[in-house]
Amino acid sequence: MTAASVGAVAMVLADLVHEVLGHGTASLLTRNRILSLSTVAIQNAAASRFVSAAGTTANCIVGAFSLLLSGRLKKLTPLAFFWWLFGVFNLLNSGYLVASAATNNSDWANVIAGMSQLWLLRCIMGLVGAAFYVLSVVWAARLMIRWVESGEIGLSDLGRLTVPAYLAAGAIMTLASLFNPIGPQLIIPSGVAASFGLNAGLLFIPGIVAEHARTHSLVTNPLRLSFFWVALALLTGGLFVAVLGPGVHFSN
Repeated sequence: MTAASVGAVAMVLADLVHEVLGHGTASLLTRNRILSLSTVAIQNAAASRFVSAAGTTANCIVGAFSLLLSGRLKKLTPLAFFWWLFGVFNLLNSGYLVASAATNNSDWANVIAGMSQLWLLRCIMGLVGAAFYVLSVVWAARLMIRWVESGEIGLSDLGRLTVPAYLAAGAIMTLASLFNPIGPQLIIPSGVAASFGLNAGLLFIPGIVAEHARTHSLVTNPLRLSFFWVALALLTGGLFVAVLGPGVHFSN
């Protein structure tokens, strides 16, 4: 329950980093009027390569700082798990480049739209995104290995942390996308794919840790039930779905 709650909170905040901190800040800097803001997209008065690129860029910057912070925490507490998971969800947004390259759609397709040698740019973009995605998974796994080798958590507990967090994150994003103001066509790409799809790398981390951990404790030390994190997940998740799900519309 605690892992699922942390997963829901981390996913909500990672999405806000993408839409608000990334796209929103870029819109304000370029004075590109925001028409609406929801969990799946920000709509502007004019198309902008800078605004389109800012979402994933913000995710990668915030994710890197979050993982660096989690690497300094020796005890695997719910808060430490949050910083690690928040970093993972943010960094795995680099998979957006691969998705845009493959489908020629969404943010990064908008970034390169109209440029010459589009196919070459799409190939390069996909390779860069895939490389960042793999490196992010490996980095996160190495940080988890440190907790395993220090006896903070047993190998058998890794799945009990990552799977509930993954499912809760996907569920909250998908639920919120059902109410998006643009249309049902965004439920799959910006709800299901942006959560269950992009975060799939999280599910490979337990296997990587099990293969490369030099020592590990036979004693399992799962996160204890935290009513604080459960309440926080209900509060943030409820506001996320109820307010940003249908979107916030801005008048002229």
